[in-house]
Amino acid sequence: MYSFKKPKPKPIFAYDTTLWLIFISISTLLYISFALFLYIKSYFFKKDIQNFTKQIISFDKQINKINFEKETIYFQKSVYEDIQVKNSLIKESIKNLLSLIPDPITLQAIKFEKNSLIIYGITPSKDIYNLLMLPPLQSIFTSTQTNFYQLPNGWWTFKSINQLKNKNEY
Repeated sequence: MYSFKKPKPKPIFAYDTTLWLIFISISTLLYISFALFLYIKSYFFKKDIQNFTKQIISFDKQINKINFEKETIYFQKSVYEDIQVKNSLIKESIKNLLSLIPDPITLQAIKFEKNSLIIYGITPSKDIYNLLMLPPLQSIFTSTQTNFYQLPNGWWTFKSINQLKNKNEY
């Protein structure tokens, strides 16, 4: 058996099969690398989700703290405004009360309590007090009681206790 051609070594795989195997192995490698990429990405996404969840919890705590502080500030503001209104009312009341005091009468002390007013003062006579000071006090307060004490110079010191009764007390 002789041949005119020199024998060539026969490859294990044909040229077409080799190309096929190369393409299949490249696509398998790409598929495995893509799957690995997705696995790593999903791992990092899970980590990010955990971090974001912790941040959300932290932000919720901060929001609750800020809301509590806001409510405290609103409460303090309302208390402040209430005090301002009461102070202006008391200031106006004192101004009106002092405008009621006639010239012959001298005040020594004024005591404000929740529903009462106590006035200490000096008057030249009981009649001046009863004519000039008592009617305005009786028009404002529900009960007025005055005690007089005579001084050595003839003038009188007085203590006037004026009370407002609540609507529930009648």
